[in-house]
Amino acid sequence: MAMGAITGWETFAADLTREFGPDFVRGFCESILDEERAKAELAYASQQRIAAASERLDNCWVDGLGACHMRLDPTVYFYWTQRYGPAIWNDKSFVRALKRDNPSIVVKSKSRKTMVVRP
Repeated sequence: MAMGAITGWETFAADLTREFGPDFVRGFCESILDEERAKAELAYASQQRIAAASERLDNCWVDGLGACHMRLDPTVYFYWTQRYGPAIWNDKSFVRALKRDNPSIVVKSKSRKTMVVRP
């Protein structure tokens, strides 16, 4: 892995390289990236558990509140909120793209109202 993979650390990496050698810096960068990958894997596994539990639930509309249309792991929610701010959840195109790219977050709700069709 190239040292340039972590941006903004070039001066810091150069100082560490002079002091401890290139192998130390390479290992340092890999450990940071491994931690980020581990966090992403944990969030993905948690989201899969949420999706499995959602499939077992009877999801219905609630009068006055509307329908539950997606369930997210808190890590996913806070990642996007920190990156773009809380207003991102009001952006219909963002929510649509998130649902398209992550079908496991989508919840299919149905109405609890009973309709009688008269002939």
